[in-house]
Amino acid sequence: MRARFLPSATTLCGPLLALTLALPAAAQQRPYLIWLDAAKIDVAKVMGLPPAQNSPEHRAEFEKVLAISSARTPEREKQAIADQYQTLNAFLNGIDHAYVEGTHRETRLLMREAQIELAILLKSVNRLTSRIRPFQMWNKVRVKPCPGGRPEGTSFPSAHAATAALYATLLSDAVPELADKFEERVKSYGESRLVCGFHYPTDLEAGDKIGRVVAKALLAEKAFKVRFDETRVETRLAFGLK
Repeated sequence: MRARFLPSATTLCGPLLALTLALPAAAQQRPYLIWLDAAKIDVAKVMGLPPAQNSPEHRAEFEKVLAISSARTPEREKQAIADQYQTLNAFLNGIDHAYVEGTHRETRLLMREAQIELAILLKSVNRLTSRIRPFQMWNKVRVKPCPGGRPEGTSFPSAHAATAALYATLLSDAVPELADKFEERVKSYGESRLVCGFHYPTDLEAGDKIGRVVAKALLAEKAFKVRFDETRVETRLAFGLK
């Protein structure tokens, strides 16, 4: 008879090997930071640790993901599948906006660079518990993942949630008029990971924390801020604002 929950193969892991496979190619080719000082950001401390495997908290999270995933509609599943891409356009496609896709090159490049900085910091974490994703858990009722590619490796933290928080924080600084919309999108973007059974709520919370910390650190970095301010006008024009 199968156990309700299978224990993880290991309790601790080193660098996020699985996350490396999911990183943008540019991040894999450039394993160093341009804008930030990694020594100034304690990623593990910012994120904290997920509930222990088989703990009451973990079981409660599993049941929550199971309920959300089981109740998804075909339309919500379609949106969740589209949200698998960690790009600026994918993030913006989930909200009502006037942003013109494929234009405003400097803004897109800087946002991409910020995402790579975030991905490298996540990759550098060397003390993080390995966490089995919800759809990989054995239970009386299995979580059915969304069709298509299934993420591998640790569930904690959610790189998607981190990316969404990063984008929202940076965009809100340049376009404060749309800050509420950006924050709403952070929630729906993260929820897509629950809908597909790819993450737990605490994975999203951890990703959100580090995404915002990295965004604020970038804005506090003089060299990045100069570039950011240079693209501010372009970013606002991209949303039809002056």
